This record gives sequence, structure tokens and C-alpha cells, in this order.
Amino acid sequence: MFNFFKKNDSEQNREKTFKFRDNVILRFNLLVIFLFTLAGIIIIGKAAIIMFIERDDWNKIKERNIKYNVPIEAHRGNILADDGGLIVSTLPRYRMLFDFEYINKDNPELAKTINARRDSIWNKDLRALCIGLNDILPGTSVEELEKRFRIGLTPSKKTGRKKGGFQPYRGAISYSQYRKIKELPIIKEGKLLSGCYTRETIERKNILGNTGNSTFGIVRNVEIDSNKVVEVNGLEKKYNDYLKGEPGSGTKAKFRGKYILREERQPVNGYDVQTTLNTQMLDICHNALERVLREKHLAAGWAILMETKTGDIKAIVNLSRHERGNGRIEYIDTIGNIKYNQTANHALCDLNEPGSIFKTVAMTAMLADGKLTTKDSVIAYESRVHNFGGHKIHDEMYRDNGTGKYSMTDAMMYSSNISMVQFIKKAYSSDPQEYTNTLQRFGLTENYHITDNEATPYLTLPGTKKWNGYSLNSMSYGYAVGMTAINIVSFYNTIANGGKQVRPRLVKAILDNGEIVEEYPTEVINESLFPKEVADTITGMLTAVVNGKSITVNKSDWRYGKLDGTGKAAHSTIMTIAGKTGTAKAYEGNKKLMSFCGFFPADAPEYTLIVQMMYDKDIDPRSKDEQAANNYGGGSTSALAFKEIAEKIMTEKFFSPIENAIDKQHAAKPRTKKGNRCDDGYILKEVGLVDTIPTVSKEKEWGKIAYYKKGVPDVTGMGAKDATFLLQKNGKHVKLDGYGTVNELVTKGDTVILKLRP
Repeated sequence: MFNFFKKNDSEQNREKTFKFRDNVILRFNLLVIFLFTLAGIIIIGKAAIIMFIERDDWNKIKERNIKYNVPIEAHRGNILADDGGLIVSTLPRYRMLFDFEYINKDNPELAKTINARRDSIWNKDLRALCIGLNDILPGTSVEELEKRFRIGLTPSKKTGRKKGGFQPYRGAISYSQYRKIKELPIIKEGKLLSGCYTRETIERKNILGNTGNSTFGIVRNVEIDSNKVVEVNGLEKKYNDYLKGEPGSGTKAKFRGKYILREERQPVNGYDVQTTLNTQMLDICHNALERVLREKHLAAGWAILMETKTGDIKAIVNLSRHERGNGRIEYIDTIGNIKYNQTANHALCDLNEPGSIFKTVAMTAMLADGKLTTKDSVIAYESRVHNFGGHKIHDEMYRDNGTGKYSMTDAMMYSSNISMVQFIKKAYSSDPQEYTNTLQRFGLTENYHITDNEATPYLTLPGTKKWNGYSLNSMSYGYAVGMTAINIVSFYNTIANGGKQVRPRLVKAILDNGEIVEEYPTEVINESLFPKEVADTITGMLTAVVNGKSITVNKSDWRYGKLDGTGKAAHSTIMTIAGKTGTAKAYEGNKKLMSFCGFFPADAPEYTLIVQMMYDKDIDPRSKDEQAANNYGGGSTSALAFKEIAEKIMTEKFFSPIENAIDKQHAAKPRTKKGNRCDDGYILKEVGLVDTIPTVSKEKEWGKIAYYKKGVPDVTGMGAKDATFLLQKNGKHVKLDGYGTVNELVTKGDTVILKLRP
């Protein structure tokens, strides 16, 4: 039977073709899947190998090639003196670290070989290294250094390993010291064999030692790459935006074991801050203050010297007794003297009840407001104690002038609290607000913002909670008010200026490589804060305090009698000093503040000065002697330092320049000691101390001749402080290299580089 459903040959062939194609596609897909699976397994396997087996090797490769974005530190600007001389600058410093054991986990045999080589070098040259370090580093000994090194070289009992990160010398070293140390035995063998590493830091260095540190402020030592600067206080903080500059940026990559820095943006160095401070006057104030503090066993003292006409602060010094912690154990220097450090800026930041130096303010207010005249007088109570409305007022002294009354000048001379209370009650008892308004008008509550943390003075004001029935009385002799030294000296400066009030100035200008970026000129606050006649009358009173009572209190007729004022210790035979003493109990403890504030010369004031000292009965070895403790006052302490400062400053100033007495074409121009310049010149030339003989006119010329030759003075062997002072006085700019005494001088134009060594 014929089968209609039977496929013909062509259909069968077509069907076979389709089946073959489908089989090929299937097999291809399976192959692709297999290959992808295999690749995945390989990738995962390789990743696992990298992550777990080859991880350390790849990390090392990464470390060899890694790049870091790093800031590039800008050079911090300098702080300069009034003449442009250097006071504070930034210097590189280095610290030594030792790792006495080389460790290499990948190659223990290499580590063993290197350590054996290290041990051989250290055993052989340890003594020589210690001798070399002792010659370079101050305050070390060969025996102590060797002892410390052997501690580091001895393996630990617990770990069996030698010390790493060991510091046998904990102080910082200068660049010049660093260069010398690199050439010493063991260390010159390199880091691998010596195990010696250095960490570079930057340090702010005051070439005057610690003089003025409390004013300049402190910048902590920081690592050079950290870009961290900690400004603590003072000018460093207030003018930080100018001083710090702008950091640059770059990339740091490791190449063959060393980091290579590529600069991408250059740093902009900081500006210089030029102050009004005079290095010579700073030194004079510091030494005088420290001498009296040490002699009188006092806790602290501070002084501000101001140029009368300009308000420029020429010196500001703060000294505090150096103690450990909060105890009474003092630091003693090598000759047994108690150390005083500049740790706090008392002159600008401490608020104190000033005591009797404030009587000058009260007297000025009464005269300026027209409340009293110099003809007014009050009863002089011989008892030295008087009760005003239940409030006892004490006087430290009484002088019988034969009248039974005290004038305003008498009240100032003898610092009579009882008299001042009577005068203030006469003037303002009906309207105390008028008195406090006048004090505010005088600028006594103003914050001058000389530094970053200057304190703001205050007055007890009528209508406030602190005001009571005794407030007006107390404010007549320096209580119930909180004053800073800068506010008091500024007011006295206004008296010295004949009533013209100028703003205190500590910074003259901001400089960029000697060019003025910003200038701070002298600022007159008030051309006539009070009449000149009032200023002259007050000046007469202040002069009587020091020199004795005049027949009149007019400035034009000072004829002095017996020295019986409270400020007689400040009396000078070379000039007239005007000033006022003050003694006030401090807020807490067995302390009292002793002051002397005034100006000199009194007939033509050039400088205004305040000296304040703090007595602490708890640290006075003679405190058991109540009489000795009670005798401490502004007249017996601060007045002594005031006189010393004034006389030394004016002695320097009075000497006429040698240029007026010599042949300018042929002779050297040194400064001179007292004597006939021509006669002195022959002697000094004969002994080789000057190059030429000063030629003078027929008339004898008196002055002084310096004991150094023309040009750059030989300061070899001097300390950095003394050498810098002498060179700057000779018109040179000074840079320091190293630490210790001057070993070598390098002159480049007007700049002298002092190479120092311990």
C-alpha cells in the first residue's frame, strides 16, 4: 500500500543538517561556558593567592611606588627690634634616636650579619663616640653618655632584644652640631651600621635668652612635615596670620628606599614683625628687675618702659620665681641663685588693685574737674588710723609739717590714705558718678589689645552690686579698681606729655624682606586729655615724692628740701625723677603688690616707667620677722629698680657721639668711655685697641672710646646674647648658627653670621 507520509530524500537530508547545526551550537555554548568558568576559577584563585600568599610581596611593591600629597612648610617670619635687629627667629633642630638591633624578617641571615658588624663597631668605638659627643653637646659627660649607651646595647631580659628608639641625649641639637656629629666614630658608618637616626624639628629661638619671652610668646617644637604650629600667647599668636606664611604643596614618592619630594606649589614665607622694643633697654630692665627680686626674696616682678612722646614700648619684662609644680621647691642655678623665668605676661594680663600709685589718678581727676585747687588742705591725723563711717583707714607714716594740715602735695609725698579720703569726699561725695565718669574718660578701663590675651581693667561703679558706702573712699587710694600695668603707665605717660594722650605701641610695622607691608604709626588718642597746667602741677607733686617738698608745686620752681617722701629711694644725683610709690594687699594669700611709676627726666620727660613686684610671705625666708615683712613696700623695692633702670638708660643717652670730636676723614668712629677723647686715643692706640687716634679741636672733648677696633667687633668667646647685642649696637644684622659661645664670625655685607659651639 502506498505510504503518503513517507519523507523523501531531500527532507531527510535537511533534517540531518538541522540536527548537526544544533549539536555544534550546543557544543560551542558548552565550551564557552567551560572557558568562562575556568577563567573565573583562575581569577578567583589568583586573587586568593595575592590576598593570602603574595600579600606581603605586593604590599612592598606598593610601598616602593606609593605617592603622598604633602604640605611644604613655609618659613615663619622673624620678630625684630626697633632698629630692625633680629630677636626671634626659626632654626632647624635635630633629635638623635638609636635603634641598636637590625631586624629583617625576610632575610634573617642578613640581619644576623649586620648585627654582628654593629656589635663589633660599637665595642670598638663606643668610648671615642662618647668623647666626641661630649665635646659637641653641652651639659654632658663621657661617663654618663657611655653608661646610657650600654643600657641601650644590653638586651632586655624579657624580650631578649636591644632597645629601639633610644635617646641617650634628650636635648635638641643645632644644624652645626648635627654636621659635626655625623662625622663621629660609629655614626659616620651610616644608619644601617650605626642605627642612628635623626628627626628634624623647627624651633623658635630668642637670641636674648629668656628676656621678653612672655611678650613674644612661644611656638612649640614641631616636626617639619607635620604642618602643626602651636601658638601659646603673645606676639606669636596675635600676629600669627602674618608670621606663619602660606604652606606650599607637593608629592612625596618612595624611590629606591628614599622619599623624593617634588614641589608643585612653592610656599610663601611669613612676614617679619618689627617691634618698638630696644634690645639694650630690655637687657637693662631685665637685669635691674632680677637683681632686686633676688635680693629681696620676692615672688615676681614686671616692668614696662615707654617712650614718652610716641607711646612706644621700649622694654617689657616679666619675671616669676621658678618653682617645680605647685610646691615651694625652687630651681637653683650653678652659683646658688634662685632662678627667675619669664613664664607669664603679668604686665599686660594681670589685674590688680594698684594701691597708692592710683592716688596720682585721683589727684589729677580732682584738679581736672575743678573740684579742688592746690590751696586746699585737710586735717593731718597723727594717730595714723582714722574711722570714716565705720571704716578704718590706715597711714603708714606721719610727718609733722608744723601746720596740723596736709596739702595735696603733702598727701602725695607721704602717701596719706586718710588725707586722700578727705580730699575725695570734698570733691565727689555729692556725685560719685562724676568721679567714675572722669576715670573712664581718662581711658583707665580701655583694653589696648597689645597682645592676644591682654586683661580689661574695671572700676567699681555707682549703682552696681559692688558699690557700697566705702567704695568712693577706697578708690581714692587704689582699691575697688582692677588695673593692668600698661593702663597705669599709659596714664602717667599722659602726665609726662603735658596732657597729650598717645596710644601704647608695641609693633611698628609688618615687613616683607625689609619692605613695609603694613605700618602702625603713633596714634594720638587725645591732644589734651586734661590741661597742661594740671599736668605740670601733678608733675611737681610727683617730683616732691622723690626729691622732697618744693616751696611751690609749680614745675618751673622746683627747689627741694629734705628727702622725706615715700619715693626717696628713687632719688638720683644725675637727673630729676618724678614718680609715686604704691603698696597694696593682693587678692589672695599673704601677698602684696609693690609699685613705683613715674617718668624721667622730670623737667623734660623722655621715658615713662612702671615697676611692680609681688611679695609672698609664704616664700620669704625672713617671713617670721613680722617687722621685716611689713617694711616691704614700693619705696623699698620697686623704687630701687626704677632708679637703676633710669640712670643706666640716661647715662647711655647722655654720651655725645664720637663723630662730633674726630677727624671724620681719617679716624675711626668707635663709641667712648668717659675721658678726654684725644688722650684716651693715644693710650688705646698704643696698646692696639683702636686703629687710629681720634683728632679733636683745641678745646678738650669729653666722651668715651670703645675697646674694639673699627669694623666688626671681635666677639669670639662671647655668648650669643652679648655678641648679638654688641654687633647690633655696631650697626650689624646678626644670624645665629649653632648653640653656645661664638667660635667663628662670617661677615656678608652688613650681616654677621655667628657660628656657635658649646
